[in-house]
Amino acid sequence: MKEMNQRRHYPDMKQQRIQKQASGLEHIKQHNESTVPEGFSLAMALTDCLPILFFSISSAVLAFRFNSFLFRIGIFLVIVAGILKAGWKFTIVLVRKDLPFLNRQMRFLMPAGFSLMLIALFADRSRWSAAAVVRHITAFPSLVFFLAGAAGILLLSRFACRGNGRDARTNWKEQIINGISQLCIMLGILL
Repeated sequence: MKEMNQRRHYPDMKQQRIQKQASGLEHIKQHNESTVPEGFSLAMALTDCLPILFFSISSAVLAFRFNSFLFRIGIFLVIVAGILKAGWKFTIVLVRKDLPFLNRQMRFLMPAGFSLMLIALFADRSRWSAAAVVRHITAFPSLVFFLAGAAGILLLSRFACRGNGRDARTNWKEQIINGISQLCIMLGILL
């Protein structure tokens, strides 16, 4: 008798389990959709690639001039951080999923990369000339571009302290400032 009751209730229990799983999956889907930042567009994701491109060009020139393995690793980490951040925006726009680790890694990879670049300047100081760098930075028109780039970077640090990284409007402002800053720094290096 007990066995018959179990058999009779088994399909009901199985059906309940399936409904519970489907309900859980629906909840996860709704949660993910509700956490996807609004206002992000393909244009924003594409625009976010410009600072990465400008920084990559600048870095390639510097890495060619300053032969330091540590410096190049730092550059690599910074570029990877930028690519992953742009990837976060592409994922939001194209797949409608928020993969927070693509955004949050910037807090770790970018400072680590810039720190390695700075350490390389001291560790490999025999491979570069401070006087030559100062001459290049202070020469006209490079000076104008470096000052504009530095002003933009300072403004970006203000956004980093105050801004909401998931807000589309703030992202547009940051991207425009970062793009112009990186373009100016690149022009300062190339001239």
